[in-house]
Amino acid sequence: MKKWIYPAACDPEKIANLARQLEILPLTAEILLQRGLEGEAARIFYNPSGVRLTHFQELPGTEAAGALLAGALRQGDRIAVFGDYDVDGVTASALILEFIQLRGGRADVYLPKREEDGYGLNRKVVEKIAASGAKLLITVDCGITALSEITLAKAQGLRVLVSDHHEPGPELPAADALVNTKATGPEELAILAGVGVAFQVVRAAADALGEKDPEQLRRHLDLVALGTVADVVPMLRENRFLTRSGMAVLNRGGRVGLRALLRATGLDKTSVNSLDLAFRLAPRLNAAGRLGDARQSLDLLLTQDAQEADRLAQYLNQQNSLRQNLEKTVLAEAETQVPDRELPPVLVVCGPGWPLGVVGLVASRLMEKYYRPCFVLSRENDLLRGSARSVAGFPLHLVLETLSPLLQKWGGHEMAAGVTLGTDQLDAFRAGLIAQAGQRLDFASQIPSLTIDAEPSLAGITRRFIRELQHFEPHGHRNDRPMLALSGVRICQPPRVVGERHLKLKVADEQDRFLDIIGFGLGKRAHELSLHNLIDIVGHASENVWNNSSTLQIEMKDFKPAAGA
Repeated sequence: MKKWIYPAACDPEKIANLARQLEILPLTAEILLQRGLEGEAARIFYNPSGVRLTHFQELPGTEAAGALLAGALRQGDRIAVFGDYDVDGVTASALILEFIQLRGGRADVYLPKREEDGYGLNRKVVEKIAASGAKLLITVDCGITALSEITLAKAQGLRVLVSDHHEPGPELPAADALVNTKATGPEELAILAGVGVAFQVVRAAADALGEKDPEQLRRHLDLVALGTVADVVPMLRENRFLTRSGMAVLNRGGRVGLRALLRATGLDKTSVNSLDLAFRLAPRLNAAGRLGDARQSLDLLLTQDAQEADRLAQYLNQQNSLRQNLEKTVLAEAETQVPDRELPPVLVVCGPGWPLGVVGLVASRLMEKYYRPCFVLSRENDLLRGSARSVAGFPLHLVLETLSPLLQKWGGHEMAAGVTLGTDQLDAFRAGLIAQAGQRLDFASQIPSLTIDAEPSLAGITRRFIRELQHFEPHGHRNDRPMLALSGVRICQPPRVVGERHLKLKVADEQDRFLDIIGFGLGKRAHELSLHNLIDIVGHASENVWNNSSTLQIEMKDFKPAAGA
């Protein structure tokens, strides 16, 4: 069971005023206020239609980058695009390539292979690009720390445009144009994903080319939405507007490859939401880069051939199944290294030949289960490479900077990172992590928590309320689905486990109003519940549509006996 954080009392007059201004239910208004949204900010959040995107000129370096790309297109120069193997990097690469090709330009895309190349630009690919006859190198979702590689590219006669959103080092690369939200961007745009930064570059290039038709750029927004959701950047402000607009493009059905991928997942519906992007599309697009070559995902995004799209979608579906099996195997092996009692403040596990494409996922699983920073490392000869996931209060980029003398390579941000070190440094590295945890974390209070937005009655869970909750879309980091708490409800049908892992209930209040409850993955806790128990529940309100009929339900995240029960 998790720690439940209940909302502070909300001013009834503020609730009533906001409900009246936006013509919404008081319960919906209360959730907006609990999230710090009122007045004009609440209106823009709840109904952002008509909101204009921040002008690309607000992001320093973008005008120069756009002029550089536009100049290469005018001159007919061959262009090289270097990206990354994750969804953010692949969608950013697809966006730039599509923009160039639609204007008659010539471009090649280079995506690293995780096992062979690792993350980021490398000297071998720079030399290959220079030998290809390219005149302009564009990096997307990477490049801000590739100082020596970009110096080499310049020495080879390439012009270089860096488009990235990662944390820069103390020195910036000597690129001809550089756009990085963390290095020079305003706070409003610092949250952009790599594909969001790439979109600002093509906006600037379109302007430099004298283009005035916004539809020419709007067509790319489905890629922006997909990469933004997949990269788990804050779903606020610009990211939310971009993603919302991109989902509208996706739901109009324009991109052949994404429609094929939706069909391959069994989700052939006309209205796709951010959860579908995060849990249906993104894992399959990521699977190719995790296990082999992300080029398959790039090809799917760009193909106009329906048969080719279906073939690639089926391939990615199979790769995702293989990824799931590998993840389960590595997770089981990693679990054997976790102590039964007295967990260390940081978990560090390693195994021979664990696939690098799944170690980050395993680190996430361990972090969620044990609520500790977790490092999962794959051992090859005398080298350890792997990924880390963290908890609040343990910023990985700062911790690893402190321990950098022990590492051969590292990179990342507050909650996720990658490391490479020699096996002879493992004990010192583990000790350093534990020492850092001792300085930064108080594990007596570090337990998983659920932040509750509101405490409605069963009568408050209506179709109108659920329709209004759809205005909170798209969801993501820092814009989670609203979490609701129901107190003292009675179990009125025997709890049952469905689909092996899920817990199904029906509850009622004192007026015998009924509501369905589904607890995904909570089947193992069925023994804690009995008919007629009074319980408290936290979860998300939704509408379950099945066989052309719909019922209201709560997707339960946790439960406990009702107070005094």
